[in-house]
Amino acid sequence: MGHRAGEDRTQGFLFPVAMDELVPAGSIVRVIDAWAGSLDMSKLGFSKARPQVLGAPPYDPADLLRLYVWGYLNSVRSSRKLERECHRNVECMWLLRKLAPDHKTIAQFRREHPDALAATCACFVEFARQQRLIGSNTVAIDGTKIRAVASRKSVLSSRQLKEQARRSAEQIAAYMQLLDQQDAQEEDVRCTPEDVLAALRQLQRKGAQIDEQLRQLEEAGVKTLVQTEPDAQLMTSGPGYNVQTAVEATSHLIVHHTVVAEANDERQLQPMAEGATRALQTPCTAVADAGYVNGRQISALDDQNITTFVAPARSANNTGLLERSAFTFDAQRDCFVCPAGNLLTRKKVSHREQKVIYEAATRDCSKCPRKPECTRAPKRSVVRSFHEDALQANAQRVHEQPQMMKLRRSTVEHPFADLKHRILGNARFLVRGKRGATAETSIAVLAYNLKRVFNMKSGPWMIGALQG
Repeated sequence: MGHRAGEDRTQGFLFPVAMDELVPAGSIVRVIDAWAGSLDMSKLGFSKARPQVLGAPPYDPADLLRLYVWGYLNSVRSSRKLERECHRNVECMWLLRKLAPDHKTIAQFRREHPDALAATCACFVEFARQQRLIGSNTVAIDGTKIRAVASRKSVLSSRQLKEQARRSAEQIAAYMQLLDQQDAQEEDVRCTPEDVLAALRQLQRKGAQIDEQLRQLEEAGVKTLVQTEPDAQLMTSGPGYNVQTAVEATSHLIVHHTVVAEANDERQLQPMAEGATRALQTPCTAVADAGYVNGRQISALDDQNITTFVAPARSANNTGLLERSAFTFDAQRDCFVCPAGNLLTRKKVSHREQKVIYEAATRDCSKCPRKPECTRAPKRSVVRSFHEDALQANAQRVHEQPQMMKLRRSTVEHPFADLKHRILGNARFLVRGKRGATAETSIAVLAYNLKRVFNMKSGPWMIGALQG
């Protein structure tokens, strides 16, 4: 019995007469087409949205948006790969009506429209809100690190550069000493004076390069700098960006996102909660992990009626000494009372760190029988934030409703898995700079939200809702 045999390549076939018959009704490709067709591209800020009078006609930005959203949904992000798909993929040919822009045109569209692409994401969130797909005002906020185009080799570190400068200076001194000894060497000379001078000049050029790199770091006011992509920041896996998302708790749609070049999340709570509030058009309830603890921002959000549930920062106490919670704050006298009844009075105010330091009297601590379990210093000190009341109120809310932390985990983690591993493939950006990373993130978020609503409500429903 032989193998299965295919059809004769010279045999004629009866293909459908219209290309439209090749794409099933209600498929996500038709949803992408309907969504792009419902947008006012000029109002969103896309260039060439209005056809020009003179010259060759440009591509409609709605068509390029269709191509990118389709590509990211299918893990095709490279402009060259998208160009190839325009010639061979039936869905892609149907979507663009057999248009085939070159890879430079495709790449230029993504690179030039980060703000317009972010506005397009906001339009889809508004569509979901109007269709009542967003069922609450609770959002889970979190960030994830995504690698930049630049490699780890391009990172300049002040500490490493100073060490290289030190070694270079030692090598230069050694070659100078070798030059001084050349006259005394008459036999078995391993290198000529010309060789030594050439090596010395090379070391001097390297030293000048190190000095220039140190000057760049000093001017930028940072300890590390990514030489080939200054917008990026050194993260755990190399140069990258911190992608922040706010995910609504019932629909799991990403209602707000941004890209920052900061390795930690400490300053991101307020801008993310405010962005989610604008998207939902009502004060939201923001849930976040301990990395977002920031007394000033929690207090500012309280003033805007934005409720926060931020996991309190827990510092490890490996010393065995009394924790800060053992001390009681007396607001009327503006002091702390220790477990032994002694007072810790205001000693120092740090406006930069937004905190007040209270200290006990040395004579009180020296006579206190509980000093061995309290402090090893001559006297005990306690720190209180300017926004301690807001921090305590937030901690009380988390304590009373611990299920909010579970809600955060079940809400925000799944979109990140989709964004990093299904849509962005290897979790690395293809476009340099923060603007390029923002453009890619916006396309990825739009693709995720489209697919999410498609799975929730089906293609025919979405097409009907988009076409009005």
